[in-house]
Amino acid sequence: MALDRPATVSGPGSDNDEDKQSGANNSSTMATKDDFKVDLLKAIKDVKIVGKFAFDQEIEIPEDFSISVRGVGDIKLPLKKAQAVKIITQARQAPFGKGSDTIVDTSVRKTWELDPEQFTIGGDEWSNYLKELCELVAQKMGIKTPVHAELYKMLLYEKGAMFKSHTDTEKIPDMFGTLVVSLPSKHKGGEVVLEHCGEEVVYESSKSQASCAAWYSDVHHEVLPVTSGYRWVLTYNLAIGQSSPRTFDAFSVVKLRPLSECVKGWLAQEQKDRKTPYACHVLDHEYTQANISQKSLKGADMTRFMALQQALEGCPVTIYLALLEREEIGMVDFAEPEMQAFYPLSLALSRTIDTYPDPFKGYHPSLYSVDETVCRLKTLRDLQGETVTDELVVTENCILDPSAFKGVKSEKAYEFSGNSGTTATHWYRRGTIVIVPHDSVAGLLSQLDDRFCDSSPEMQIKYIVHLCSQPDVQDHLISTMAELVENVMPKLETNPGLMKDKAVFSKVVKIALQHKRYQIVEDILAKFYKMLPSDLFFWLRQWVIEPDDDDKTLDNFNKLKKGLSLAMASQDELPHKHKIVSHFVPLPSVLPTDALPTPGPILEWTRQTLQNLLDGDGPTEVTADDALPVVNFALYFESKIAFLKEFVVPLFEKFPLAPGFRFMTLARVMALIEEDKLPRQEGMDLYRTMAGSLIESQDFASLQHPTTIHEQSEKRKLPPWLTSKMWAQRWLGNAVTDNDMRNFFSGLLKASTKSSNVSGQFMSKITKQLGRFSEASFQLTWLPFLRSTVPLLEDESISLSTPTYKKFFSAATRGILENFLGPEPREPWTWALAGVPCDCSDCERVSAFLRHHTKMSEEYPMNKPRRTHVQQVLEKAGVGCSIQTRRDTSPYPLVVTKTSRPQGVKLEAWKKRRDQVLEEFDQIQPHHLKKLLGKEYKTIEQLRAGQKDQENLSQGPQTREKRGIND
Repeated sequence: MALDRPATVSGPGSDNDEDKQSGANNSSTMATKDDFKVDLLKAIKDVKIVGKFAFDQEIEIPEDFSISVRGVGDIKLPLKKAQAVKIITQARQAPFGKGSDTIVDTSVRKTWELDPEQFTIGGDEWSNYLKELCELVAQKMGIKTPVHAELYKMLLYEKGAMFKSHTDTEKIPDMFGTLVVSLPSKHKGGEVVLEHCGEEVVYESSKSQASCAAWYSDVHHEVLPVTSGYRWVLTYNLAIGQSSPRTFDAFSVVKLRPLSECVKGWLAQEQKDRKTPYACHVLDHEYTQANISQKSLKGADMTRFMALQQALEGCPVTIYLALLEREEIGMVDFAEPEMQAFYPLSLALSRTIDTYPDPFKGYHPSLYSVDETVCRLKTLRDLQGETVTDELVVTENCILDPSAFKGVKSEKAYEFSGNSGTTATHWYRRGTIVIVPHDSVAGLLSQLDDRFCDSSPEMQIKYIVHLCSQPDVQDHLISTMAELVENVMPKLETNPGLMKDKAVFSKVVKIALQHKRYQIVEDILAKFYKMLPSDLFFWLRQWVIEPDDDDKTLDNFNKLKKGLSLAMASQDELPHKHKIVSHFVPLPSVLPTDALPTPGPILEWTRQTLQNLLDGDGPTEVTADDALPVVNFALYFESKIAFLKEFVVPLFEKFPLAPGFRFMTLARVMALIEEDKLPRQEGMDLYRTMAGSLIESQDFASLQHPTTIHEQSEKRKLPPWLTSKMWAQRWLGNAVTDNDMRNFFSGLLKASTKSSNVSGQFMSKITKQLGRFSEASFQLTWLPFLRSTVPLLEDESISLSTPTYKKFFSAATRGILENFLGPEPREPWTWALAGVPCDCSDCERVSAFLRHHTKMSEEYPMNKPRRTHVQQVLEKAGVGCSIQTRRDTSPYPLVVTKTSRPQGVKLEAWKKRRDQVLEEFDQIQPHHLKKLLGKEYKTIEQLRAGQKDQENLSQGPQTREKRGIND
């Protein structure tokens, strides 16, 4: 199979009914509805297994073999006690892995080890002899692919040395097993007991001068204690190279018939009638999420897998590999004798912590009752090793072997809940082959874990879309893609953020149109238009319009019309609607020169759709982002001014409390006038009317800058379900900046006439309301706006001596100086600070110190939890002090030192505001400033003089200047 083909055993012609008919013709031997799982499990188990999970054999070491240990020298064979003792002096106790840790514990593993760098193997024949041993491994274990061995360690077991039951970790890429070469050394004991799937093999190296043994990595094995002498071995990691394809002998048709007929009988049933929608056969060997794939299958698992693959060739099924996980949640059984000692511990833990990884010190408590069971497929992979998805939920009914998890060691987690008992969660995992009929693949891939709101179908959709993008894609994959997307639509409608890659649905639409699956296109356009990229709608335009074939174009458009109409139907989300229209029906001015014009029926649909969008009650709320779309919609009509008057002006009047939308609407109207896209005279008349309405109704003191909204969101007490970011987002759409006010004033100046001086009306309205402007609005909006008005007036050749503007400028300056800057605070004299908002005894002591007029520092001996509490309270309150812990006495005292005086803080803040005011005024030419401010210009000069005096003081005396005693 090619890498880009689906993970399936069926061929290109497997979508018809021939296989089902074949199954029906063999009704005498096929499985019945009731015994399908039993028959299939038996047929799989009956496959003859070639090779063993472990073997051992006596060998003869080559005559020229030699071995030398660094620090000891050449070792004579057989190994004698004197040299064994010397080897031990160069060795270290061998560690073992426990979870992610590597530890040394001689009660679990007691043996000496040396790394390959510490010894040298000599002899011309050893390299070829090792290759022969690898061939022997392949023969005995039923592996048809070349095997290679990589030297790992030298191990020396003295009397009493042993290694309790364990499995080997996979240490190199494509490692599948371990090879042990036992070198000549007289010893007794040290047997290796290997156990797998209830079968036991014992390797006794003491009975031969030299021998070897090999086993798969996941085989549980134990090294029994050496009773005398020294067991001396070399260990090798066994692996199959990536470049070596694994080959197997073909099975005869007769041997495969039970498998094929059982599955065909299953497939002959209608999908709705199958009690088992897909089948999971657990594997004998152990696998992990990292290595579960076809190339990693071992021994009997690979043989049975190949038998299944050959038996089902041509059947409409897909084979996957996965890790099957069973999760059990219930109460720990403290009635077990071994658990009695842990009961008090669980009560204590319930009062101190929420969770604890393993309080039972390695003992695996059983569950008194299993309250909840969930089965999942983890890391589902196809036969090319591509990951289909990370996790799916399945029913136990799909598992062929009801005892699949019997005897499987579990992973555990505990949660202590006081008197209600201790809850435990156990996870059991087995590698599994998953057999899925083509008509059930979408159903399987839709099985998300509904307990978790972030369980996303994106991965499996992308996988199927990739397969469907291939030129020779099979029809069943297109059906799977369409059904999968339909299945997960309700979840994605509720939480569209689960689809991180916005291009996925775009690809689905293109594939569906190519294969005439129009319903899925309609559903995606109607429900997910907001997440579709803009370029998709231009692509849809190209798909619709056929050169010189109006009938075909209209037919294509009708296939999309309902989906597009549904996408445009709701009267909110106007920017998204504009995205659709501007790309599907671009204005002639932005169409590429070689593009075909928009056909009349499509243009007419567009106009009607836009009118419906704004007609009647229209949108329920608007923001600044909606302004550009609603104004631009006018460009699709012959009479643009008429559209604006009929649809946009009513919307403008409907939302007097949406200043962001209203200011941006006026800005866009003015921009279209200046771009000659609206008739100038009519456009200016409309602008003046709308602007006058805004000036009359707008309370300019209520305008909020984005910075103010963000600050308010952080301070507000919000319900748990509403974050400060969510709250701020609601109001930011109608925030107004100094730039918005500058653009508004610029438009007013351009639109003003002698008979309708809207800019003068604006200035007069602001002048009246200045007294109610907040400090924040002066700082963020009106101070920068004030500076920008001068060049705007000059651009329109308006005299700065005009009374309206002089009056505004003078009043605004007074408002800035009085309400924003304020009087200069007096010099600080006291160290009294505000206390902290906590009434515990520790914090009350700290508050008393903070309020003291002269005390600068205080110490508070207390334990760590109390120190932490006080420090957190101080930091949250933002008190001007430093906090340290002194560690030269017990208990450690918390040292609180005042670092700033309240008046000093106020003075520095005032200086910062003053500098900001002067920075803005410094950008206005002095003669302009004098003309606008008149007598009040002296106040600005005084501020600037005070600033310079303080700068001179901070610089100190000049070099070589003599300082007096009182300086």
